[in-house]
Amino acid sequence: MPGILHHLSAFLIAACFLTAKVLCEDTSTPNVIIIMTDEQNLRTIGAYRDLMSNEQAFQWGQNVFVDTPNIDRLANEGVIFDNFYAVTPLCTPSRASFMTGLYPKQTGAWKNHGTLKKNKHSFAEDLMDTHDTVYLGKWHLNGVTKDSTDFNNNPNRKFGFKNTSFQYNRGHWKYFSQEKWKVTAYDWSQRGMFANNEEQNYATDFLFDKAISFMKNKKDKGKNFAVMLSIADPHAPNEVRAPYSEMYNHISFQLPSTGKKAMRLNPALPDWGQVDTFSPETAESNISDWENDTVLQKGMQNVFGMIKLIDDNVGKMLQFFDDENLADDTIVIFTSDHGDMMGEHGRLNKGVPYKASAQVPMIMRWPNKIDSGKIIKTAYSSVDFAPSLLGMMSVEAKNINSSGIDGSSEIMSSGQISFNEEQIRFLTDSKMKRWAAAITGQYKLVLSKDGPWLFDMIKDPDEMINYYEDPKYTQLASTLKNALIDTIDKFNFPLKQRSYLADTPECWDSKNEISGWDNNLCSDLNDIQNRPACQWDFVSSQCPRVCGECCHDSSGEFWLFKAMRTCAEIQEEERFCQHSAAQLFCPESCGLC
Repeated sequence: MPGILHHLSAFLIAACFLTAKVLCEDTSTPNVIIIMTDEQNLRTIGAYRDLMSNEQAFQWGQNVFVDTPNIDRLANEGVIFDNFYAVTPLCTPSRASFMTGLYPKQTGAWKNHGTLKKNKHSFAEDLMDTHDTVYLGKWHLNGVTKDSTDFNNNPNRKFGFKNTSFQYNRGHWKYFSQEKWKVTAYDWSQRGMFANNEEQNYATDFLFDKAISFMKNKKDKGKNFAVMLSIADPHAPNEVRAPYSEMYNHISFQLPSTGKKAMRLNPALPDWGQVDTFSPETAESNISDWENDTVLQKGMQNVFGMIKLIDDNVGKMLQFFDDENLADDTIVIFTSDHGDMMGEHGRLNKGVPYKASAQVPMIMRWPNKIDSGKIIKTAYSSVDFAPSLLGMMSVEAKNINSSGIDGSSEIMSSGQISFNEEQIRFLTDSKMKRWAAAITGQYKLVLSKDGPWLFDMIKDPDEMINYYEDPKYTQLASTLKNALIDTIDKFNFPLKQRSYLADTPECWDSKNEISGWDNNLCSDLNDIQNRPACQWDFVSSQCPRVCGECCHDSSGEFWLFKAMRTCAEIQEEERFCQHSAAQLFCPESCGLC
């Protein structure tokens, strides 16, 4: 018998070799765990800083950073995406698209605190036949409920997750306690209840421990698991348990260079990028106020503390996989729902298409399946996650009907750097309906009422320069514009409900501080005492509209009343000129000259 087995083994080895490994392909089903943080800036992860120039990596100062050795380990042993975007940089719509592979309007949850339609399907529904599926942590897709924690409150809204005992709908609770199967949430003001056992009850620790316990139970029973672990940190409130609350007290955050330039209006932000009205006259005092605001500084120190605590828990989980011999059989994914500006371009929070707000970490490790140290520079977005995950796992998508791309072949391909320069993905502002964007691995086109903005993210990683009118970018701009307009229409992006400029108006006043005229803007020329300045060529050239030096119809198109319009059409439809977009784009046809 041993001889027969020996010859059979030899035969199979030869057969594998002769058939390009078809017979010896590993068909075992992998486990998967997805760790999703909330509102995490890319620069707070060492593996992402390593992909950036020194200036880009250390926006808040040369020695201002948080070490993340365990998240970095995932990247070093797997693949890191250098251009993965939240389809909407806002919690609810981003999460809805991530789960379903659909654009926000398709999910129903396109506003924050919106409700994912019951008839939509998540990737978990295609895994539940082969895996025990569990969701732990913040969900944020059940709308506004009476009890915002909403632990396992609605058995009809599981979306493929068999176990939702530790899923809560929304909120950024800092502590949890459990008595049998009843889970209670507590905010930061109630922290005194856990003075002696913070490590067990602090939200991040609590949820990681529950996830590890679940996976251990399934492993012991010989079952596959698929886990979604959603951590509400490092989102505000910017508080964290000891000792992480003291770890970064020695750090002083500088305002990033893009924030200083924005406050000086040199250059000014697009309308969609503004949260405050900046003025060159008050720029230096505003910068000083930002850098010396003790509340803001402490909050950002605590953000670093929250991230360090997350990283330590990732390390604890990786050690569990090593101890239980699960590492080779488990896909580990680390990501976030959206980013956080943290002072870049003079902003905090999210909601804009800038890298710090819209780009998210996406790191995947699957030993022996995904090349270690692989970098994917191709552009992807939230809608691509679900089909890509199922593709990696060779699971047929019977339930989800994704609008995204299955990127599994690129993820699983050999090679250290992968870059499909022509792949275009799309982002939308769901909340304010101000903008929509098309991105590639190098370029980003943003359309809005403020005119088109084209960024070259390799030449200008700060995203400060608008290349749209540069003749070298004409063909590229046209390709991105046409693709974006088609997508806005096809997937009903909210910008479709507003007017926006697909091309730059002929008469366009600069929003920057006027070069050569200290602390003055084109808008200052509306004041009668400043009007004589229009006699100066360097002023009128920067402010042709307000100086009355330009009153020409614009070539190109703009979106008005759910269709693209030209100035020739405006002349035929008088009512169009009642709209500000038409007046801006076609002043001659609208009789403003």
